[in-house]
Amino acid sequence: MKRVTYDKLSWHFPEGKDCPDLATARIHFDIVMSWLEDKNLLSPEGHEVMEIGVDSDFALTSEMVTDLGNRVLASCYNDWLREVEYGTSPSLDSLDVCLLRIESER
Repeated sequence: MKRVTYDKLSWHFPEGKDCPDLATARIHFDIVMSWLEDKNLLSPEGHEVMEIGVDSDFALTSEMVTDLGNRVLASCYNDWLREVEYGTSPSLDSLDVCLLRIESER
């Protein structure tokens, strides 16, 4: 599988619009990584990244998640990202629904 970059911290700060600082940009990455971990969708590389934590060079890539995790991110991550508002704790409901839908298609 070709490596896919789903998101990068630098795309939000300093390159993004309306994101005031690095700490604000990190919020949704911390939340989505915890969600991926809770749903057992992280690969060994993803678990290593969780141990290190999200820093200014962080990128969410296909190598960090399982096959099912890639299917969820490819199908729903961009839609979920449009729901994210900087400075708030984003809801994971749409990712939960997406995961259930993809699992039911198996």
